[in-house]
Amino acid sequence: MNDEKLTAYLKNILEKGRMAEAIDISKEMGAQLSEEEINSYIFQYLDQGWLSKAVEGSKAAGVELPDDMLFGWIDKYLEEGQIYSAINAIKFLGVPLPKDKLIEAGRKCLLEGELNKGLDAFKAAGEEVPEEELLSCGNKCFEEGKLYPGLEAYEKANKTPTDELLTLCGDRCFEEGWTNRGLESYERSNMSPTKEKLLACASRCFMDKNKDEGRRAIVEANKASE
Repeated sequence: MNDEKLTAYLKNILEKGRMAEAIDISKEMGAQLSEEEINSYIFQYLDQGWLSKAVEGSKAAGVELPDDMLFGWIDKYLEEGQIYSAINAIKFLGVPLPKDKLIEAGRKCLLEGELNKGLDAFKAAGEEVPEEELLSCGNKCFEEGKLYPGLEAYEKANKTPTDELLTLCGDRCFEEGWTNRGLESYERSNMSPTKEKLLACASRCFMDKNKDEGRRAIVEANKASE
C-alpha cells in the first residue's frame, strides 16, 4: 500500500471513531500518526457526541482526558439538546445522572417540539413529564407540521387537540409540500382545505420533485372546486 492509499485508509478509519485500530495499523506500516492529528480527531469525536470513542482513542494514544473536561462535554451535550450523546456518555463513564440537568434539557427539547428526546430525558431522570410540558410540545409540533408527534404528545397528556390546532398543522404541511399529512390533519378536524391552499401545496410538491403528493394535491383541489 503506497503512502497516499495508506493515508486515505487511515483517515477513513479515524473518521469512523476507530482510533485504536488506526494507531495499530499506522505502527505496523511505519506511519506514525502525529500528536496534532490525534488531538484533532479526539476533539472531533467529542464534538460529534462520541465521548466513549474519544476516551477509548485517547487511551490508545496515551493521551489523558481529565474528568472535568469530560463532565464539561456532558453539560454541553445537555445544553445543546444532544440527549442521547449525554446519556450514553454518562453510562460509559459510570457517573451519577445529573437529574436536574436532564430534566432541564428534556424541558427544552419539548418546548422545541422534540418529543422523543424530551421524553427520553425525563425517563432517564426518572421523572414523569408534566401535562403542561406535553401540551406545549404538542402545540409546537402542530405549528411545524409534525402531525404524529403532536398527536402523541396530546395523547400522553390525555387531551384532544382543537380543530384550530389541527388545521394550523395542515396549513403548515401544505406550505411545505406534505400533501398526505396536511390532508390527514384537516380530516381529523372535520374541515376541508381551500382549493388555493391545495394548489399552492401542489406547486411546492412539484418544485421539490415530489410528484406523487403533487398529483394528489391537484386531485383534491379539483374536488374542492366541484
